[in-house]
Amino acid sequence: MKIALSNPISAESEFDVHKRALQEFQACRLESTYADLKQNPEYREFGRFFFEEIYGPEDFSFRDASIRKLHGALKGKVHKGVIAAVDRVLEFQELSEDLDDRMTAEMIETGAGPELTMDQYREIYRSLDNYNQRLYQIDLAMDVTRDFFRLSRKWVIGISLKTARSAAHLMGLGRIMDFVHQGYTALQTISDIEPFVGTVRMRERAFNDAMFGLKR
Repeated sequence: MKIALSNPISAESEFDVHKRALQEFQACRLESTYADLKQNPEYREFGRFFFEEIYGPEDFSFRDASIRKLHGALKGKVHKGVIAAVDRVLEFQELSEDLDDRMTAEMIETGAGPELTMDQYREIYRSLDNYNQRLYQIDLAMDVTRDFFRLSRKWVIGISLKTARSAAHLMGLGRIMDFVHQGYTALQTISDIEPFVGTVRMRERAFNDAMFGLKR
C-alpha cells in the first residue's frame, strides 16, 4: 500500500506536508477497512461522515481550532449534554492530533515520506511504543459516538442545535456548527449504533495489535 500526497501546497511547511500525507494514508486505510459499513444502508450516511469528515485529511486545521471556540461559545446556551459531549470531542481531537504530530515528526526524522508505505507506517507506529494510549484513543472515539447517538434521540437537542446553529453563524462559527449539525443529522438515520461501534472497536483493536506485532 502506497499513498502519494495529492496536490501539495508550496506554502506549507515540511511538517504540514508530511502530516497531510500521513492523514491521507490513514484515511485511505479506513476507507478500505470499512467499505462494507459505508455500503450498509443504515450506516451509509453516518459512515461517510465518520470516516471522511472526522478522519479525512482535508482542512483538518479548521476543525481542531474551531471546536474549542465552539465549546466556549455554546457553554450556558445549549443543553448541558451537548457541552459534555463536546468536551469529550475536544479530548479526542487533542489526543489524535498529538499522536499524528508525533508520527509526523518521526516520518521526517527517518526520511519516510511524504509518500508512505505500509511497512514504513508500521515501523513508525510501533516506534512510539504507546499501545495502551492507542487503545484509549479507540475507546474514546467509540464513547464519543455513543454520546452523540444518545443525544440525537432527544428532541430537545434538535431544537437546541437549531438555535445554536443560527447563533454560531452570527459569531463566525457557522462552518464548524454546520459540521456538528451534519453529524447529528447523519445519526438520525440509525436505529441502533451498537453494531457500528462494535465493528469499529473490534477492527481497530485488531489493527493496533497487528501494528505492534501481537497475535490474539
